[in-house]
Amino acid sequence: MSFETSERAWLRETTGVLSQILGLCWRLGLRQSRIFLTRFACKPVSFFKWFHFLAGFRRRHGLGCPHDDLLRKKPYKFFALDLPGHRGLDLLVGHFNLAAAGLPRDLLEAAWRGRTMAIGQVTGRRDAYALTMRLSVHSGASHEGAFSIGLTRQSDRLDLVRLSFILYPQGAGPLGAGALGNGRYTVAIGGLQGSREPAAKRAVIAATRDLCGLRPKDAALLVVEGIAISGGADHFLGVCDARHTINFRTLDKRAGKRADMDQYWIDRGGRQGGEFGFAMPVRNPDMAAPLSRREVYKFEFLNIGKSLFASPSRLNEVPHDQPVRRPSVR
Repeated sequence: MSFETSERAWLRETTGVLSQILGLCWRLGLRQSRIFLTRFACKPVSFFKWFHFLAGFRRRHGLGCPHDDLLRKKPYKFFALDLPGHRGLDLLVGHFNLAAAGLPRDLLEAAWRGRTMAIGQVTGRRDAYALTMRLSVHSGASHEGAFSIGLTRQSDRLDLVRLSFILYPQGAGPLGAGALGNGRYTVAIGGLQGSREPAAKRAVIAATRDLCGLRPKDAALLVVEGIAISGGADHFLGVCDARHTINFRTLDKRAGKRADMDQYWIDRGGRQGGEFGFAMPVRNPDMAAPLSRREVYKFEFLNIGKSLFASPSRLNEVPHDQPVRRPSVR
């Protein structure tokens, strides 16, 4: 009897995954479908597990269809080089389970549907700087994380920096479908890139002056520190150069591009360690009332991160229809 039940469950799951694949290929068109099916044929187990997770996640949280780019995400080539087995899939699953527990309902649905979320804004002396969050695949950083945070200068809508990350569970055991372990988490950063616009260098200098010496990359990092603090962590993680996802590319496609993360982590107090190469201490856990204008800006970026996800003690207490806060969704 139990064998029949498990066999029927397996058939139901397989049918569900196949229907998702057929629907995706129908929407993609011939050329993109061939590319996707080739990847699926090379890594069928990884894709099957990913589709199975997405179907269960959608059912548990009462969500609609996920964005096609989320379905096409490659869990076998994710976040860092040389991850063992299906570790990339485990990281994705852990991230989305934590995000579902901590994000307000409207932000969870926005992320699921691939929409951009406005999470905060800081006003400098002459200009304003908007923070947004979206799926990393829509920031050109599909391999580097699950979500990306962007910092944009409002006067000309110039993107100054993009930071890609995952929520990384702390404590005993991996996150399962219905358990959050001890609820503690930190952030792991897979990519931190500046703008590719011709005027980007001059814009970064101007933004740094406007924020009284606070660089755009450091501002984005303060948001991450805030997220880590809200997760009960005293550190966050970063990918080292040797394990950066740029190394997935062949040498000819990598020409002229390089990861330059190690020195940045070291300059900000990082030490070699952690799963991905570097661990950085949270430097601003109890920032007091700011005295200088620069400290005011740091305080604002840090607080945006602190309020983005729920704290560990509230992960299992805040129902989805009563969000902690409601940033806007575009």
